[in-house]
Amino acid sequence: MARKEDISNSTLATLLVVSIVISVGGTYVVLQKSPSITGMFTSTAPNGTVSFTQQGVLSLRLANGTSTFGNITSTAPFNCTVSTDSGGATTGWDCSKSHFDEPMVLENDGNVPAMVQVNSTKDKNQTFALSSGATDPYTRGLQFFKATNFETGACATQPGNFSTYAVLGNASDALVTVCSVLRHNNTEDALRIDYMLVISPDLTAGNQTENVTFWASQV
Repeated sequence: MARKEDISNSTLATLLVVSIVISVGGTYVVLQKSPSITGMFTSTAPNGTVSFTQQGVLSLRLANGTSTFGNITSTAPFNCTVSTDSGGATTGWDCSKSHFDEPMVLENDGNVPAMVQVNSTKDKNQTFALSSGATDPYTRGLQFFKATNFETGACATQPGNFSTYAVLGNASDALVTVCSVLRHNNTEDALRIDYMLVISPDLTAGNQTENVTFWASQV
C-alpha cells in the first residue's frame, strides 16, 4: 500500500512540474509574440465651402470740408475774384484777401463706383449779390467750383467741365456733375475741389457763408 502511495505522490509531483512548465512556456510564447495589424486605410479630406455676399456701400467723405478766404477787400467798381488755387497768393483780381485756404478733398469711401454731383444753398444768380434781383455783372457775384484728381485716375469718366471752373447753383437749378464715375479703390478715390468767388463790390459788409452739398449715385 505504501508503494502505491509513493508512486501516486511521485506522479502528482511530475504532473505538477509538467503543468507548470507548460503554463510558463505558454506565457513566454504569448509575451514574445508581437501584435500586428493588417489591412489598408485610405482617407479622402472633406471639403467645406464658406460663402457670403458683400453688400454695396455708397458713401462720400470730405477730408477737408471748409474753404475760408478770410477778410476780402474789393477795389470798386470792379468785382473781386478769389480762388483756392491761387498758389498761396493773398491777392485776387481787383481785391485782396487775408487768408489762403486749402481746397476741399472729396473721397469715395464706399465700395462701389459713384457719380458725384453738387449744388449749393444760393441761386446762381443771387450768390454774393447786392440784391436777389441783381443781374448786372458789376453788382452780381457768382460762385464757381472746379474738380480735379487728387489721386491719379480717381475720376474714371470725366464730364465736360472737369478741371475747369463751372458755375455752382442751388437745388432749383440742375445738379452740376462733378465726376461721372468716381472710383472706390483705396489709392484712386479722391478728388480735389477748388472754389472761385466773384464778389460784387457793392455787397453789404459782413460775414458771408455758402453751403454746398455733394450727391452720390451708384453707377
